[in-house]
Amino acid sequence: MFSMMQTNLTLLERKISNNLNCLYFVNHPVYRIQKDHQLALASEYSLAGNVTEIICDEQQRYHILFVARKEIVLTEKKVAKVTNNQLGQDTVQFLATLGYQFPPAQPAGELSQPTILPSPTELSECPTAYVIIDCEFGTRFRRNGSAKAVSWHVIESPELRASIFQLSAIGFSHHTQTAPFFNRYFDDPNFLPDKKLAGLSATGLTTVAYEAQGDPLTILKAFIQQVIQPQLPLVFWDQTQDMKHIRLLLTQYYQQLTPTEQQLVSRPVTIFDAQAYTNTLINRGNHKVGSHDLPLNGLAALFNISNPHQHNAIWDVQTTELVMVKLAELTHQTPVITTPPAPIALPATVPAVVPSIQTPSPTPQHASHAQVHQLRARGKTYREIAAVTGFSISGINYILKKARSIPTRSESV
Repeated sequence: MFSMMQTNLTLLERKISNNLNCLYFVNHPVYRIQKDHQLALASEYSLAGNVTEIICDEQQRYHILFVARKEIVLTEKKVAKVTNNQLGQDTVQFLATLGYQFPPAQPAGELSQPTILPSPTELSECPTAYVIIDCEFGTRFRRNGSAKAVSWHVIESPELRASIFQLSAIGFSHHTQTAPFFNRYFDDPNFLPDKKLAGLSATGLTTVAYEAQGDPLTILKAFIQQVIQPQLPLVFWDQTQDMKHIRLLLTQYYQQLTPTEQQLVSRPVTIFDAQAYTNTLINRGNHKVGSHDLPLNGLAALFNISNPHQHNAIWDVQTTELVMVKLAELTHQTPVITTPPAPIALPATVPAVVPSIQTPSPTPQHASHAQVHQLRARGKTYREIAAVTGFSISGINYILKKARSIPTRSESV
């Protein structure tokens, strides 16, 4: 297996006949090594983005991976120098020990770019107009093939191990759907074939049409125009992974966006995380601070909402809206405060009284006492009186005895 024997490297110098050698250095753009060992940016790689990984496989072939272009595979003959160690030095020092020099006036700004979709503040209450966004992800693999077999290995780098497969968004205002409606599938060459089949099945497109709609740059440009440009608050059910990967993709393709698009993705965005909001509601209710991370479809089920296509991003967006309607209803209701627990109140000595149905009266207790006397006068037994009035036998005994012993007191009770 390729993954058992592979080695991750930090830096590789590539021999190029009749030209200047290239330097591939992880987390940096590609450089040309000038005659005086100075490094200059290699213009032909300007759209490739940084080098993300350099790997040597068991056949001693070197794989160089980039943010935004296909990997390059080199045989050992084409490699002048490699190392897998940075020894904790800073970049300039590390390169100097290997005999390379950054140009003295290296313009730092040339490679820097602004923070993508900064979100300085998150909303603590649900906005009235917003766009709900959801992503589904695919694990990314490196394909390694020979004439006899093809093997797939999960890409090691945590930043690149997964990427967005489905990106969906729907706009709402006062819980009524508005114009933004976005649902696209990324055709990432590093996804396993079953991801592509799932996308083809969901869209019903031909392979050619699916690959065209699945081009990452095309999707991101449409996303900026339809979802980011209106400047609506962005709503998520747990924004953590979704925003991380949206930002990563926009960062990777930033240099290929138009100046207007670059400006749009550099503007601050307002985020409302509906999952985090449920934590607020729970903490408000139980007077604690805690994180509960309720699953969307689980909470929906408690609200009697059933999503027939769970973990399909556009269906999860629609379900998030239904759950938000329920949460809004809850926040407008007066909380039911638990009353102090206590046993039911009983008269001091008389057992619980069930008022007589036959003789409604402003003083039901006296009426039922009178009823006991009437029934007794008619010669009924204690048991028969108990059956009619609901008093216990000892209660009846008490009523009859009390009336005999203190006739005046009963009037003033």
